[in-house]
Amino acid sequence: MEKGKGVHFGDEVSRVLPLIIREVSRRQMSVFSKGGLGLPHVVVLDLLRERGACRMGELAGTLHLTMSAVTGIVDRMIKLGLVKRERCVEDRRVVRVVLVKKGEEAARRVSEERRNTAEDIFSVLGASEKREYLRLLRKVYNNLKKKR
Repeated sequence: MEKGKGVHFGDEVSRVLPLIIREVSRRQMSVFSKGGLGLPHVVVLDLLRERGACRMGELAGTLHLTMSAVTGIVDRMIKLGLVKRERCVEDRRVVRVVLVKKGEEAARRVSEERRNTAEDIFSVLGASEKREYLRLLRKVYNNLKKKR
């Protein structure tokens, strides 16, 4: 896929990668939507599972959303019984969002569904191909991190 040898690498990656991302998203979101979850809810579940309780402002900053948008997302998640708001004892102005048991279970199911989707999608690859693919993904990711 080098220049002069058929399809250019950059052209092919820019054509195929969005198709793969859309298909992976479609498969995962069909499962999430059954539980009344949208992508923002799944992202918040991931963040809370990874980091623990988060301040509303921290969620807004991480998600690059306004406080009012995050408030709407959190309100929906409270109605679904996934999270609760807690006021900081030391400073009542600080509001943290915390996963409750049902939210922890939902986050676990989301993670499990991602794993199952990845296993299904990459089932066409052998074990050594999967290892090589992961090695290359990590290399590309590390390069992206350096360029921040």
